[in-house]
Amino acid sequence: MPLLSSLLNGVKVTEKYGDLDVRINGITDDSRAVEDGYAFVCMPAVYESPYAHWNYRTDGHDYISNAIKNGVSAIVVQKPLSEIELKEGVAFVRVEDTRSALAKMSAVFYDNPSHKLLVVGITGTNGKTSICYLSRSILSAGGIKTAILGTIIQRIDGKDVSAGMTTFEAHRLQKILNDVVNEGMDAVVMEASSHALELKRVDEIAFDVGVFTNLTQDHLDFHKGMEGYLAAKTKLFESLGTNTYAVVNADDMASEHLTRNTKAKVITYAVKSDADLKVIDYRSTPEGLTFRVLVFGKDEVKVKLQLLGEYNLHNALAAMGVGVSQGLSLDTIKAGLEGVASVPGRFERVNCGQDYTVIVDYAHTPDALERVLTAARKLTKGKLITVFGCGGDRDKTKRPIMGNVATNLSDYAIVTSDNPRTEDPMQIISNILDGIKDGQYEVIADRKSAIQKAIEIAEKGDFIVVAGKGHENYQIIGKEKIHFDDKEVACEFILQRLQT
Repeated sequence: MPLLSSLLNGVKVTEKYGDLDVRINGITDDSRAVEDGYAFVCMPAVYESPYAHWNYRTDGHDYISNAIKNGVSAIVVQKPLSEIELKEGVAFVRVEDTRSALAKMSAVFYDNPSHKLLVVGITGTNGKTSICYLSRSILSAGGIKTAILGTIIQRIDGKDVSAGMTTFEAHRLQKILNDVVNEGMDAVVMEASSHALELKRVDEIAFDVGVFTNLTQDHLDFHKGMEGYLAAKTKLFESLGTNTYAVVNADDMASEHLTRNTKAKVITYAVKSDADLKVIDYRSTPEGLTFRVLVFGKDEVKVKLQLLGEYNLHNALAAMGVGVSQGLSLDTIKAGLEGVASVPGRFERVNCGQDYTVIVDYAHTPDALERVLTAARKLTKGKLITVFGCGGDRDKTKRPIMGNVATNLSDYAIVTSDNPRTEDPMQIISNILDGIKDGQYEVIADRKSAIQKAIEIAEKGDFIVVAGKGHENYQIIGKEKIHFDDKEVACEFILQRLQT
């Protein structure tokens, strides 16, 4: 086990107490996870808003006594040692930034696993998960054993583990990367959320490829505006070196800012704009997308993608950029793209024998909802029916916008609950209704009843979109997490209707 002093290499220590040559058996920011010989890093509160996630409101310095009871060997703090009750036999170290320290210490503890892997980091408001799946398939088709770290799962060597959050805290992330190395994998494709970038969770990861999807409204409760949101995304591209690649969406204006702020070699992709990877033409059907891509103005490849929805053109192009950056042939890239049958909770069909279409999708931002409903409209022979809500304890400003989007693009909308968390569901719905100017809609606060109503009113050729939760198999009401799966609920009511 490494010494505390070696873990602190590169960390600016401003005060210290006790023996810094103590052996460290593990690192954590959670006092409840402390075991004998651990280092406990005290993370400061991020912001105090009642809508902040609980661990953003919690100050790790308040749990020092608990860590000591659990057998901690070292405690890393940001507050002056004069404000802390020191204990003999426990090393205390004050640093300028405990978030940065946690990232540096964890990388050293696990012997910098990202340096032993091809690491692809994907950031942007929408499309990250789909691009992870598509990129993994392309790299795997090229013989590169690839793991996924994302919103839905950690997939390592064919084994799926539920992820729980988009990007973990630095110590957990470094451990996972170390596990990927030990599994004998060659690469990892991972989502790099704006929270993770801002909170320095990925600071010590050596990215080989950075992918930018798009920038639309989300998480403004945390970033305090679009400028802050863009600044967080930019951190990924600022971290890239001269021998790395930045794959960016030329159809999104934010790409110009990102390319100005990176040293990486840039690969652009686009459907509408000029780009290195440019869609020439495409056809969208209920079976998927067929499209041709011009590559660097000279080579051409035709792809038959199984995924539905025109917005998946951008996702496929981004993944192509990852393959191109690694020198894979266009035939290999084509095979990888065409091998992906679906992405959980992303425009995912619920087919239980009905003569109307039902899909579930994770769309929980105005732009994502607009993309999904626009794609669904082009595949709809009858009415487009939308079931959606907005999450509680999150950005309130997007709620009325989503209400307007849903009623404008649907023939009928059912406004319901998503994950209300600690907010009153009817207050969330009221915020949504503030944005509705016209259109046919009704309010059914209970999500199960809302899905049931959509199934009951559907006719042959209609298209139902159940938006907001996608792959999630739970609903958070108050502080309780209960089992709830949109796909299961929809299929239950479809089968009931078929039997009557």
